[in-house]
Amino acid sequence: MMKANTWLYFLLQVFLLLPPIIMLAWTVRHLGGLSNENINNWHPILMITGMLFCFFNAAVSFRLLPYQKPAKKKVHAAFHIAASVLIIAGLVTQFEHHRRNGYSNLFSSHSMLGMFTAVTYLIQAVVSSGIFQDFNPRLLRGLRGDFKPFHVILGGFLVVAAPLTIVMGVTEKAFYDDLQYGHDSQWWYPHTISFCTLMATGFTWFALSRSTTPAPEAATTGK
Repeated sequence: MMKANTWLYFLLQVFLLLPPIIMLAWTVRHLGGLSNENINNWHPILMITGMLFCFFNAAVSFRLLPYQKPAKKKVHAAFHIAASVLIIAGLVTQFEHHRRNGYSNLFSSHSMLGMFTAVTYLIQAVVSSGIFQDFNPRLLRGLRGDFKPFHVILGGFLVVAAPLTIVMGVTEKAFYDDLQYGHDSQWWYPHTISFCTLMATGFTWFALSRSTTPAPEAATTGK
């Protein structure tokens, strides 16, 4: 089991690391780089790193990491804190880009699903950190049991909604830049990002479903 978990964790990390790296390469080589003038280019990198790499690592931390539960809880919480910071920063950069250029907010399916997913994730993170962290275990023991079903359902929704939002987002960006600049050769970037994102999602679901060790179900902040 330990050896299998090691290989599964390694493969998952490969598919979690590739999307933000490829997005960064695409941005630097073809989309104008990262600067205050191109503030919208920060949005996909921040969101992919937060909603995919950090969130999915948090989701599998109890299942795949070979540590004791207290250490797993710290890793779990640290990844969720990082994800929350990156998601908020990603939303700020996009809204600022829209403000500067006079664009409407939430004008596409990607933006609406992305906002709903981000807000759901942040609410889940805040509520779960108060309930499942050991601030007052005796007081919160009963509340944990009542909240756990919602915690699991929301966690499952986020594991589906986050990668779907990413795939929709990079596709939308590719269409926009293709129409604006005619860069047909750039399509391998969003295609590869989407493929790796879907592979990471599959490995994450497999990791969460196969483990026999008690763990929080793909949601936020440790139990």
